[in-house]
Amino acid sequence: DLPPGATLLLYTDGLVESPGHSIDEGLNRLRRHAASLAQRPLESFTDELLDRTRPRDNDDDVALLVVRHVTRSSS
Repeated sequence: DLPPGATLLLYTDGLVESPGHSIDEGLNRLRRHAASLAQRPLESFTDELLDRTRPRDNDDDVALLVVRHVTRSSS
């Protein structure tokens, strides 16, 4: 179950892997930036996350799938 307001992020290794850096460094960078951007609309969330997280020295392809569970307010 995905609680209301939660964001699910699926990604390929090109987002977190980089020559000369450990996978743990990449995963920590991803966690830190995803948490700081979590309240943004999905489009700016993904754009900023790619910009901040993807290592500059990595030309590997990246795929993201992002889903946010929103609730509709009753009117």
